[in-house]
Amino acid sequence: MRLCLGGDGLPAVRKECAGRAAGLRSLHATCGWAASDRSTRRTRPQPGIKGALHLRWSGIVVGIDADRPGARLATLDCDRPPLFDEPPMTSPLKSREALRKFLEQHPCPARQDAALGELLVAGGDLHAEQLEQALEHQRQNPAAGRLGQVLLRLKMIDADRLASGIARQLDIPRVALADFDIEESALALLPEEIARRYQAIPLMSLEHRLLVATPDPTRSDLAHVLMFVTGRQVEAVLADAHEVDAAINRSYGGATALQLPENEADEEALSLHRIKQLAEDKPTVRFVNTLLEDAISRRASDIHLLPGEHDVRILLRIDGVLVEVRRIKPSNLSAIVSRIKIIGGMNIAERRLPQDGRHLVQRDGRNIDLRLSIMPTVHGESVVIRILDTGQGLKTLEQIGFSERDTARFRNLISHNQGILLVTGPTGSGKSTTLYAALNAIRASGVNIITVEDPVEYQIDGIRQIQVKPQIGYTFARALRHILRHDPDVIMVGEIRDQETALMATESALTGHLVLSTLHTNSAATTVTRLLEIGIAPYLLNASLIGVLAQRLVRRNCPHCLVEEQVPAHVRAALGLGADERFHIGKGCEHCRGLGFSGRVAAYELLEVTPALRALIQPAVSAQRIEQQAIDDGMSPLTQSALQLARQRLISLAEVYRVRLD
Repeated sequence: MRLCLGGDGLPAVRKECAGRAAGLRSLHATCGWAASDRSTRRTRPQPGIKGALHLRWSGIVVGIDADRPGARLATLDCDRPPLFDEPPMTSPLKSREALRKFLEQHPCPARQDAALGELLVAGGDLHAEQLEQALEHQRQNPAAGRLGQVLLRLKMIDADRLASGIARQLDIPRVALADFDIEESALALLPEEIARRYQAIPLMSLEHRLLVATPDPTRSDLAHVLMFVTGRQVEAVLADAHEVDAAINRSYGGATALQLPENEADEEALSLHRIKQLAEDKPTVRFVNTLLEDAISRRASDIHLLPGEHDVRILLRIDGVLVEVRRIKPSNLSAIVSRIKIIGGMNIAERRLPQDGRHLVQRDGRNIDLRLSIMPTVHGESVVIRILDTGQGLKTLEQIGFSERDTARFRNLISHNQGILLVTGPTGSGKSTTLYAALNAIRASGVNIITVEDPVEYQIDGIRQIQVKPQIGYTFARALRHILRHDPDVIMVGEIRDQETALMATESALTGHLVLSTLHTNSAATTVTRLLEIGIAPYLLNASLIGVLAQRLVRRNCPHCLVEEQVPAHVRAALGLGADERFHIGKGCEHCRGLGFSGRVAAYELLEVTPALRALIQPAVSAQRIEQQAIDDGMSPLTQSALQLARQRLISLAEVYRVRLD
């Protein structure tokens, strides 16, 4: 059997098959192959067809010559197996030696002229229908970005398969940078500032070439700029964007720490001039910038600098857990703290009193708000930097982690035109994130929304947000009085802290406003009793409260390294579980940086105030009676919600035990 295709190269094949995705289906139909028989993958180049794209359908090799437009394609003998039948390299390389061997075996890379979508369909990573949907979405939304970004956003493909497709299209290797042994001499060729600006990191030198890892090897100016700066011919390899950022922070950050200026003198004896010198020293500036970049790329919520007697520990809070990333000498602390004070607008000469500051940075087109706090301790000034990343923080209700049933119940509550809806939990339980998700859902209905917060964590278009200033008497209660004159439909109060604010929120709800707020209580039922204890009259609470959501954030297992969890007997006994029930936990891998978890999800209980529950709201009512009535009305307790997540392998049983409510 022999097969001939004619035309003007790849464009003609696309036209002949009436579209990108239809190409493979049309070829199947023409040749009489069933869709179930399709087995496509790229083969090595065949002799006589330079720069051709070769696809293999169930033993048949088709050559598409993109280098010879207007010429008929060569005829391939489909009864004869291809000369080169090994599969392409798709798994990332993890060392210099592996990368060197690959380049020796593949000395002449040839970029494929096929579109990325075609290669993903041909490789079985994407259905043709999905490709058509993604291309249509891209046409209707010009700002959606490249096809790969659209596919990821629509969750049609995972990042690993997409990277594999891009590597096949460009015919370049992929590298994994988590444990890659980067060559120090290559690193010295490229300044840190250029590496960050172009998101590229040198890996190794090979003869007169410099191998550079980047998430976007197609960037037109990358090779020219790096060639000019390094004086070497630059060859790009593909790497994950987060891994590139982490490698830059790790490689350049370590070198910067060794160059930090040291201060062996007594801190009290430092002059203002010397403090400024330390803060503006280039290694100090680079170290602080690197620390911030590293924390943001790791999705950290806080940075901690903890001074001790013998060293200063630097920790990042990632998914609620403090992870130590570095230690520096105590003599380096003065320079770093002074630099942080300068960017936060604080008094660099004051080292005896606590200070707070704020700094705004931009990264990848989004604003990141930094809240800085410095406090003197016996071993030096302790620093905590809170990172409010609007790109990471704002979520939809579906992304919070609600079940389908509870999402519908919560949407029903926020659709009311009056009443109080409270989100409760301890500090760091995601209350603000849930409230912002609710506001995002409400603002689509065209209502007037005003918020009063301390602080304003995320700025949302179309919503008027107010920052309270207690130091000048502008409190939550005072702000609420003024808000009511601006005809709001929905009011969000950052936190109910006292009786005055609680009374104002209740009165606002009774006068035809939907009020959203937070309260520091452990469970949904104890929220009702806490409001009674604050001083809200039962008849006011009875008429205004419509629902309470109590939640905790639990760490999500890394899906790439799940193993069976060894559960202690006392944990099973506390949760009422049998010895035969199995649970899972992440053991740590390169995808989760060895932590075993990746991201967080909410465990919660949602209390709706039904007529039966309203009848119980009396001065002497107990939280136990309210909780039992809420369960009878359909509420699933928080512990059971967390246990359900563990049974779905999303979290470990240790997380359930940590957030359980007795």
